[in-house]
Amino acid sequence: MEEKYDAIVLGTGLKEGIISALLSVHGKKVLHMDRNNYYGGDCATIKLTDLYKMFGEDPATIPPNMGRDADWNIDLVPKFILSGGDLMRMLRHADCLMYLDFGRVAGHFVLYKDNIHRVPCTVKEALASKLMGIFEKKRMADLLQSINDYFDPDKKKPMKMDPKKNTVKEFFAEYGLDDETRDFIVHAMSLATNMDCLNKPAYETFEKINLYTYSLALYGASPFIYPMYGLGDLPQAFARLAAVWGGTYMLDRKIDEILYDENGKVAGIRSGTEKAYAPLVIGDPSYFPEYVSEVGKVGRGIVILKSPLEQCAKQSEVETDKAGNKVFATSAQIIVTGIAAKNGREEDIYITTQGYQHRTTPKGLQLGFISGTVKTDNEAELEPGWKILSGAGILKKFYKVTKMYEPRINECEPKGIFVSKSYDATSHFESTVADAIAMYERITGEKLDLDSKIVRPAIPGMELVDQQ
Repeated sequence: MEEKYDAIVLGTGLKEGIISALLSVHGKKVLHMDRNNYYGGDCATIKLTDLYKMFGEDPATIPPNMGRDADWNIDLVPKFILSGGDLMRMLRHADCLMYLDFGRVAGHFVLYKDNIHRVPCTVKEALASKLMGIFEKKRMADLLQSINDYFDPDKKKPMKMDPKKNTVKEFFAEYGLDDETRDFIVHAMSLATNMDCLNKPAYETFEKINLYTYSLALYGASPFIYPMYGLGDLPQAFARLAAVWGGTYMLDRKIDEILYDENGKVAGIRSGTEKAYAPLVIGDPSYFPEYVSEVGKVGRGIVILKSPLEQCAKQSEVETDKAGNKVFATSAQIIVTGIAAKNGREEDIYITTQGYQHRTTPKGLQLGFISGTVKTDNEAELEPGWKILSGAGILKKFYKVTKMYEPRINECEPKGIFVSKSYDATSHFESTVADAIAMYERITGEKLDLDSKIVRPAIPGMELVDQQ
């Protein structure tokens, strides 16, 4: 530890892993540390016995019908990956897809008038959807076709109005879409967490909708994919990449002090009697409580289910095994918007399910997850989501509320300290990766080109090469 580094990264969560890897492959000498003896931090993947212990319950009380502990891979902060989104672009850019294997998510759904409906992502699906009446279907299909033609590099067909000038609200009015349709387009297709985009130029929102439909076209079924055996391999993949480029990793090392120089700039860290030095120290909010502010709370539930959600399975693709037997989908994402919740909420409730097809549970059991921003510790705030999960038979339920933090950038970053935001309630990685990219660009002062690809060194110390 008694060495000088270009940067020290604290915590092995996904954001910290991304930044550590990017700094390493772009020529920086990085020391990456974690107080825990495992990778992942707040977004770690754990076994069932560990989950029981985490919630203060005795693992000896786990029923025998829960299967082998080794067959459980439970994510503390489960999030699906948009197959055409920035996380996949990041993995390609950093050349660490070799460490990962993915499975498709079977479907993406919204709650509408107390029923679960598949999100229509194409013109064909919009026309066939039961979400809307026949005239509303045509209006939505026209908008989706117009967005597709506008962003298609071979067509580049102008829209009725200019999306760089006219607002989302103006476009919705032009196409005559009702409030419910507007609601699920914004939340379920552009993946926005609120309706603030309505009064902003439509280009960014339509670009996200186009990315959503592009992601759907990659693998079918849904625009999302998920790592086999859970998310735990994601931060480890970035850790392996950083190690290839000379990064140093230390787990199970307590951080006792952040060191500063005589000018108040960060100088390194102390762990016990040992010190490591760097002009940059990066980490998650738990390492820098003096530089973060609480911005809200997230309620998260983890449940073990008897079966898949029937309404989702019926609307998902059915696959067959090697023997020709039907295999019903166990993975799904459901968004319950504020309008659909009907309990005074303005924020979305996110529900995901997964199981043996992603090797996260033993055969015959499912995992269900629920998350949403909350004001209290009362799980009833997420009642519409609990009601959906209860339809699959809840065998065991765990729930807790955690605080969300954001860094006070003007205080910490001039000192050379860069702090990530807490994980939000969303059930996808888009906001997570956006934060990591923004941090990297503030740290380096350089624009990150995700369309280039890092070429691994043939021998240690080989100079970095970016290929377009």
